Amino acid sequence: MALLLPFLSNAQNFEKYEDMKEVDAVVITSKMFKLLTKIDLNADDPETQAYIDLIENLQEMRVLSSTQEGVRKQMATDVSSYIKKGGLEELMRVSEDGKVVKFYYKPGKSEDYVSQLFMFMEGREKTKPVSVILNITGEINLAQVSKLANDFKIPGGDELKKVETN
Repeated sequence: MALLLPFLSNAQNFEKYEDMKEVDAVVITSKMFKLLTKIDLNADDPETQAYIDLIENLQEMRVLSSTQEGVRKQMATDVSSYIKKGGLEELMRVSEDGKVVKFYYKPGKSEDYVSQLFMFMEGREKTKPVSVILNITGEINLAQVSKLANDFKIPGGDELKKVETN
């Protein structure tokens, strides 16, 4: 129990942002992903089947973003603590167009999969400074995750395209 407490308290640190008016939050649960797999799609198409395989193995996707300076500083502090205590490994860093995007992961069932993909982006979107936290859990195929991010219009989704090539 003592070993789980730091991890659980960090997870709760991110949940606190969902109720803040200065934060845009999207949380998609496994139930929603299961519903998406039931949509009448052409499963004969290999790309569509790969997409179905990806989303049916996801547990949760949480996206939190803010342009408010105080919230952004708190997000950076919480992310730093979470990375140190959560046992995540760095996957890659991207710095371009005034954005710094860092990706972290927990290993999955094979080298093509991760059980958690965590992204933190700091930079500018249009004219405003912004910080974005993206946390995806489940059995995640890295080759397919950028499509998911683009479909849900997640800030930093373009950088995810670079993950699959590294």
